[in-house]
Amino acid sequence: MVLLILSGLQAIPQTPYEAAKIDGATRWQLFRFITLPLLRPIILVVLIWRTMDLFRCFDMIYILTGGGPSHTTEVLSIYSYYKGFRYFNLGYAVAAAWVLVVLIMIVCFGYIKLVRSEVIS
Repeated sequence: MVLLILSGLQAIPQTPYEAAKIDGATRWQLFRFITLPLLRPIILVVLIWRTMDLFRCFDMIYILTGGGPSHTTEVLSIYSYYKGFRYFNLGYAVAAAWVLVVLIMIVCFGYIKLVRSEVIS
């Protein structure tokens, strides 16, 4: 994620910074009005990737706790795995996986709407 943001920072042209410095902008104003708006698409990509990674957290939880005592650390992906491969209820497992996909899509579309509304206004 740091590499994506770093590449986005390196892709920003220097001319807006030079013009703002001539107009007397402070470092905070440079960041707020030039750097941040030009990095919004990169930040959106990073947020979407990290969100998908967050919802896919299966391996670490399964290895460490296996869903935990009394299902305390059971997330939706582990729940889907148990339903499909332990209890052989594959239809229910696929339905739970689709719920996970829909949740990820809702959150990602929310990110996109939030970033677009800030860019327009």
